[in-house]
Amino acid sequence: MLKRPRLLILSGQAGAGTSSAVLGLRESLCGSGIAATSVDGRGHVSEIESLVDRTVAAAGLGTTAQALPRVLSGLTGIAGVLAVHEAAERGDCIVWDAGETGGLLRVLALLDAARSEAASILPPLIAMRAARSLSAVDRAAWQGILAALRSVRAMLDDDGTRVLLVAVPDDGLEEFLADRIGQLSLMRSACDGILVNRVPRNGDGWPESWAEPRRHRVERLRGRGLPVIDIAHLTNDAPGKTAFRAQAGRVLDVARVPRPFPDSIKERDDGGFDLHVHLPGVRPDHVNAGRLGDSLVTEVAGLRRQTSLAPVLTRCEIQGAGMDSDWLIVRFERNQSLWPEAL
Repeated sequence: MLKRPRLLILSGQAGAGTSSAVLGLRESLCGSGIAATSVDGRGHVSEIESLVDRTVAAAGLGTTAQALPRVLSGLTGIAGVLAVHEAAERGDCIVWDAGETGGLLRVLALLDAARSEAASILPPLIAMRAARSLSAVDRAAWQGILAALRSVRAMLDDDGTRVLLVAVPDDGLEEFLADRIGQLSLMRSACDGILVNRVPRNGDGWPESWAEPRRHRVERLRGRGLPVIDIAHLTNDAPGKTAFRAQAGRVLDVARVPRPFPDSIKERDDGGFDLHVHLPGVRPDHVNAGRLGDSLVTEVAGLRRQTSLAPVLTRCEIQGAGMDSDWLIVRFERNQSLWPEAL
């Protein structure tokens, strides 16, 4: 292993045992002499709710408008980011319980969108109106949240971060992983490994009609080329340290999968342009692309990401899009009325 992970992000299916895995891994790491802490962000939710409510009130929109920013600002995601930021300042190895994968994807979208002001988190109208009358203490709180978002965004880009998906080998496992791995790619991240509940072997006393198809699913999972770490009793509420002790080293040794490359633009011989968007692991039938104003909207398995188009492409029209290996190629043709030589 080139670099010991500093941040382990665990996220999975509902009921897959993500919280059990987080606690078990933390205890096992601490037992091995590694300073480790687990976070989930729940302790910050109420304070962020209060901050959002005060911001809405400062905007003069009344209490009936509070529900919207609470939803749009992704309070649980922000709370998790704050918890990770605080733990990072202590220098510990962090095991982040990011909950269900849908929640993790919302956090990644938030980190992708948040830039330098509260308007990147809250609806712009609320942020703009609140800025005029928000207290100095609350303005400082928002700046602290933005600083935490930038800090954790940098951690996600660092070689010391791993993203592990937690799954159970039931029906729908392959479709679940195909969707989530593709969506992580869309959000410029990746799945570095998979934790799965261990399936009993033949002769362990479990019905083979139940166990055999699950063993086959795990074997097919290993064929994806990602590390698959099976942990006994992962879905048990209290599996105990022994279930994780032998596997904690394997988790720390998981290599980081290369993240998607930046977008690139190539001019074609006919004067048009091709926008290349790197989407490793995305199935061709799961991706769509279109234009919204001066932005490209890319969708993978129902999750959308909106990115600003380069100025040269804003004067073009989309003529088509499709996957070529791990790349989405979006074809642009010049809108002749918007090019200087056409005037």
